[in-house]
Amino acid sequence: MLKEGRSIRLPILIIFYNSILAFVTILFLFFHNESTQAGLYLNQAGFLVQFLIISSLQILAVFILMPFAVSSMEDTDRAVSEQFMMIPGVARHQIIAKINVLVLTNLLIFLSSLPIITLSCIYSGISLMKIGRLIGLIALFSFWGGSIALFHFSVSRRPLFSFAGTVFTYFMMSVGILLFLEIIRSASLASGHGELASWVTTLCLVVNLFNPVVVYVGYFENLSGNVPFITSYFGNFGIDVTSRTFSYLYFKLAILACILVGIIFLSLAVHFYFRERTG
Repeated sequence: MLKEGRSIRLPILIIFYNSILAFVTILFLFFHNESTQAGLYLNQAGFLVQFLIISSLQILAVFILMPFAVSSMEDTDRAVSEQFMMIPGVARHQIIAKINVLVLTNLLIFLSSLPIITLSCIYSGISLMKIGRLIGLIALFSFWGGSIALFHFSVSRRPLFSFAGTVFTYFMMSVGILLFLEIIRSASLASGHGELASWVTTLCLVVNLFNPVVVYVGYFENLSGNVPFITSYFGNFGIDVTSRTFSYLYFKLAILACILVGIIFLSLAVHFYFRERTG
């Protein structure tokens, strides 16, 4: 009975997930129906917003579902005996297997919504190749978020603490970085009589490389070509991101930094996973 209950979770999740995306798509089609029936032009800009909303919801779902997915894995993992864990290399293989399952599950959920995202892509006039970029982004954030979640659930056997630690790390490495740098900027302006210190600009460039929000902004900029918020944000630090070459290289470095963070947390997860279950 327990096995049956667990096996039905994913189909229910997929149905609920696609229902939300379908609702957003139908909502935009409804609002744009009058202009198309009247013989007016198809407002592709409006459908571009729809595509961005849908893709943002899909990325947000990765981070929302990740702690629950890892917590469910830990429930089944308690059946592994301590003697089995003493075998060299088992902890590493366990963690690698878990991160693979997390990434593939998120990709499976995304592929289930492929008809919806393809329809949105066609109406918005975006090349279907952009879906490939979105798939890559889903895989990247699944790896990044899954590594952090596995680390926290490996450090502590208390699910509540592990869950809270995962969410806290997500927040601090995204919104927390933006708030921290804004505080540093304000303090620098106050102490420098309105002039921003050069080291603050350098700090902003380096620290934001490890912010997954910057990776998402790079994807957003690639689609729309205009991100007023991020242009204004970096502009406050004296950084011009309107240069195509600079933004391209910077966002690519942010992707590599995101992968590096995932690898670090994954390595720490292996260490603590073995220690907690054998010590």
